[in-house]
Amino acid sequence: MSASAGEVWALLRTGERMDRWVPAITVCEVTGSGEGASRRCVLDGQELVERIEAVDDGGRIFQYRILEQSVLPVRDVLGTLLVLERDDDTCEVVWITSFELLDPAAREVVQSAMRGIYEAGLEGLDDLAQQSARDARRST
Repeated sequence: MSASAGEVWALLRTGERMDRWVPAITVCEVTGSGEGASRRCVLDGQELVERIEAVDDGGRIFQYRILEQSVLPVRDVLGTLLVLERDDDTCEVVWITSFELLDPAAREVVQSAMRGIYEAGLEGLDDLAQQSARDARRST
């Protein structure tokens, strides 16, 4: 990502605003804050209910668990976003997801859908982080 780790982490750490950087998400609402907060997202017209499992400011690790969803034939979904700082004031974001596949025949469809969501989401996150950085520079 062309933004700094701090700029990207500031956008991720609350779990809010996913609808601003993941194109397939049209609604993102967080109730509470930090670990244990709940997040409701609407993805392609389907509701997902999530719990924020970890917010590690030192390690820049954000983790969530999807508690309810009907988008894909999966369960026990645990997502982790890691923000890794680079020497050139940019960062890398790694988005890892583990899950149980309910229909083995759907493996390729599930992988393709998740890959598409994550690739578009990471691109959107980079764009949002760059915009936030520009806005911050303008206001100083």
